[in-house]
Amino acid sequence: MSGIKVSELKKIFEKIIEKLEFEYGNDSEMELKTITYRLIPTEKWNKFEKPEDWYSASEIDQGDLQDDVMELKKMISDDERIATFVDFDRLASILREISQIENPIE
Repeated sequence: MSGIKVSELKKIFEKIIEKLEFEYGNDSEMELKTITYRLIPTEKWNKFEKPEDWYSASEIDQGDLQDDVMELKKMISDDERIATFVDFDRLASILREISQIENPIE
């Protein structure tokens, strides 16, 4: 089993922010092209053994990227709002979108 320290994640996030600032500038707004997306919950990752399994709608949830952005921005505007583990999924969705725009796999 592998693991990662919080301090290591901090360094990784700092490098990601540095990359975004280099590519987009410090306060540029990045256009997100996706509205809805498919999300495979972590507990279902190991259930997809064949490519055709990826099209099983009952195994894949749907998310809304604009809702993710709106909810995450509440942490900026509301000092009382704390981050939740759902926010991790929201942030991951935004990072996946940026990655797909800059480095498309299709």
